[in-house]
Parts: sequence; C-alpha cells; structure tokens
Amino acid sequence: MTILPESTSKKIIRNTIFSSAGFFWSYLLSFLLTPFIIHRIGIEAFGIWAIANTTINFFTFLDPGFGSSYVKYIAEYNTKKDYKTVNNVINTGLIFSLLFCVGVVGIYLFLKTFIIGFLKFSPEYYEDILFTFFGILMVFIINYAFTVFKSTLTGLQRMDITNTIFVIVSIPGSIGIIIFLGLGYGLKGLVCNSILVALVTVTSYAFCAYRIFPQMSIHPKFFSSTMFKRLWRFGYKVQIAGLSEFINRQLDKILLGYMLNVQLVGFYELGSKMALTVGNLPKVFLQTIEPVSSELDAAKDVRALNALYTKGTKYLVFLTFPLSIFVITNASPIMHFWMSGPGYEKSVLAIQILTIGYSFFLINSVGRLMARGMGMPQHEMVSALIILSLNILLSVILIILLGYIGALIGTSTSAIAGSSVFMIRFHTFIKKTIISFFKDVCLKPLLACIVAVPVSFVIDLLFYLINFFPSERIGCFVFLCLKGIIFSVTYLLCILTVRYLDEYDKKVFFSTVKMPLRKLGVVKK
Repeated sequence: MTILPESTSKKIIRNTIFSSAGFFWSYLLSFLLTPFIIHRIGIEAFGIWAIANTTINFFTFLDPGFGSSYVKYIAEYNTKKDYKTVNNVINTGLIFSLLFCVGVVGIYLFLKTFIIGFLKFSPEYYEDILFTFFGILMVFIINYAFTVFKSTLTGLQRMDITNTIFVIVSIPGSIGIIIFLGLGYGLKGLVCNSILVALVTVTSYAFCAYRIFPQMSIHPKFFSSTMFKRLWRFGYKVQIAGLSEFINRQLDKILLGYMLNVQLVGFYELGSKMALTVGNLPKVFLQTIEPVSSELDAAKDVRALNALYTKGTKYLVFLTFPLSIFVITNASPIMHFWMSGPGYEKSVLAIQILTIGYSFFLINSVGRLMARGMGMPQHEMVSALIILSLNILLSVILIILLGYIGALIGTSTSAIAGSSVFMIRFHTFIKKTIISFFKDVCLKPLLACIVAVPVSFVIDLLFYLINFFPSERIGCFVFLCLKGIIFSVTYLLCILTVRYLDEYDKKVFFSTVKMPLRKLGVVKK
C-alpha cells in the first residue's frame, strides 16, 4: 500500500482543516451577503461591481507570474535551510511588486476612458462606475504589492495562519458592508469597505510572516538579479496557465457586458458563483500541494510524490463527483433558496453548464500543482494556451449565434478540451495510462453517483404526491436537505460497497476528524 510520510500527512491534514474552515466561512458570508447586496443596490449595479473586479484583476496577468514562484522557492530553500536565498526570493519579489504596481496605475489612467466606454450601462451609473473602477484598482494595488508576505506563509505551509487572518478580518469587513449599504452608500460603500479590509489583511500577513520566519530581513541588499531571472523563468509559464483559468471564468462577463447588456452579467455572476463554489469545496486541501510537492521533490522522494498524486486526485474525485452532479440536478431549487424567489432562470443555466466545465478542470488540479512544485509548469502552460484560445474563439462566436447561453457553452467546452490535453501530457510524463487512472480513481465514484441520483428523486415523488411544491425559502431548504441526505447516504453506501476507500484512506479521514477535536480537548488521542 502506497502511503505518504507521516510528517507530510500531518502537514496536509492541518492545512486542509484550516483551509476548509476558511473556505466554508468565505462561502457562508458570500451566501448570506450576496442577496443583501443585490437587494440594496440592484442587479445592474451588482453587474457593474462584478465587471469592475474582473477588469481590474486582468492586471494580475501583466506580471510574469511571480506569486507561484514565491511559494515554490520559499518552500524549497526553507527545506534546505538556506535562509539567505529565501530572503533573496522575498526581497526580489517585494521590489518587483512595488514597481509593477506603479506601472499598473499608469496603464489604468491611460486606458480608463476606453474601459468605461466599452460597457453598456444606464447613464445614471457613470459616476459610480468611475469610483468603483478606481477603488477596486486601489484594492488590487494593496493586495498585489505585498503578496509576498502571504506567499511566505504559504511556502512555509502555514495555511492555518493565512486562513485564521482571513476569518478574523472578514467579520468586521462583513459588518462594514451591512453598515455602508444600510446607510445608502451603494457601490461607493462597497469600495471603501474593500479598501479597509485589504489594508488590514496585508498588514496582518506581514506581521505574522515576521513572527513565523524571524530570519526574514527586508533590505535592498537582498535583491538578486539572478533570483529575478529564476522567478521569471518559472513564473511566466505558470502565469499563462493562471491567465487562461482567469479568462475561462471571467471573460464572459466582459463579453456579455459589451455584446449584450450589464444586467446579464449579474445573472451570470450569480450562477458562476455557485458553480465555482462546487469546484472550490473539494479544492480546499489543494493549497498545500504545491509547497509539499516542492519539498518532496527537493528531497528526491519519488515514491511519496507518486502517492501524493494518486491519493490527492482520489480524494478530489471522491468529493467532486457527488457535489457536481447533485448541484447540476438541483440547480433550480438551489437558486430559488439562495435568492428567496423565482426570476433567476438564467443563473440556473449558468450553474448547470459551468459546473460541468469547472469540475472537469478541477480533476486535474493535483497534477497541475504538483507539476509546478516539481518545476515543470510547461505541461500546464500548453493546456492553458488551448483553453485561452478556445474560450475567446468559442465565446465570441457562440454569443453571436446563441446569445447568453453561448457564453456558457464556450467556457465549459474550452475547459474540458484544455484539461484533456493536460491529462494526456502529465500522464505520459508519470508513465500512467489514462484508462487505468479512470478505472482506479474515477469509475467507482461515477457509478455511485449514477445510482444516487434516481434514488434521491424519491423526494421529488413524495412532494408531488402530497401536492407540495416549495415556493418559499424554508420549503426549498427542507426539500434540498431531504434530497441531499438521501443522495449522500446512497452515494456513501455505494462507495463502501465497492471498497473505493482502503485502510490508509480511512486512517487519513479519522485523523482529519480527530485533529480539531484534540485541539478542542474533546478527545485525548
């Protein structure tokens, strides 16, 4: 039985627990606050907010992808206890980030008129749009300029700290949203609140990075042109991959806002948020994959690397398949429950179509992050270029031909095609056939879902027989809970019957459950 070293398993389990807590907290806040925001500012203003965030974040992809480089090299050189080189990474990255942000401001000021004129919106929103775009730019600058401190914590595999900071800062941040919107400040209130949250967050990252890594020293003498070249050579390949993923998830908003109207962007954003939630739920443990694989690669532990890929992908599939299929088959009541009413059919379509593409992309996540950690991002880069080109081509053509639904089909199709290419290339490298991979990792969870879906429709039949069709939020909640319980129980029974999880898998599961209980003093061992 292939297993990971105990110390590596403990790191992954600890970081998974804290990443899960941060994730669930994030989406709980999003779930609760999104309807409140829309009801306060309206669907068109919400579309403007979504487009502003998407447009400004495009600036991320003008840099050579240093963010992932920080994580890899900090993890690698910290494993070797080469603290001088770690400081070279940190200082080189910090100086570059500050200079890059100056350039971004200049580019934005030059393109501002073009960007605003690109969109179709009601004239009364003009001043709000100007303020929103500039404010989101300031949030971007604050976060990007000091991203190296968060990357330091991630490279040291202290996701417990980064997620704790996020949870703590998000509480006053959420209260700020309620206060600003409650007082009628609208989009301007959202922007001001975001700036305050960004300032507090990056300050917290910097403080904790100093505490956890006392060897860190911020001084120009640690800037290294050699390190800059090394970060560049690794980073630009990862950046191309990141750009394609970003475009695959965000470009449609820009195209819809330009080719159709901003209101459709609001519906798309709601559906996309839910589809991304489905993809991100199983992805919570992936934050640790890149630094762990970098650490194992530095130690030349090939056996552990193989185990990391096999086990990691297995757990990802185990969670992704049932979540995706349940959400696709129940998108309408989910949307009805979330927004407390009908009228969001376009968002339902977005959930169903985008979840397919996002989930297919997610299955390759362990392999992509391991390729980065092992210093081979070229496999990800090639598939990313396919996603990038296909998404632009298909989305434009299909929006012209089919309208709103064309954007959804184009995005999902490009994600599937590019992900297939990565899978072929990566499996060729690790000398593992895709057929055996599908049989060992994917087949049993897929069959379990195929059984669970029709069994869960018993609840639909029951509600039909008693002539109860949920229209209020509480009714939809009861309906979804009952279906979820039936679906989950059936799925797990099938998984246990076909023996998909071995003894090591069960040990990992119980260790994950016990760790937080030990911290709370509920269990002794």
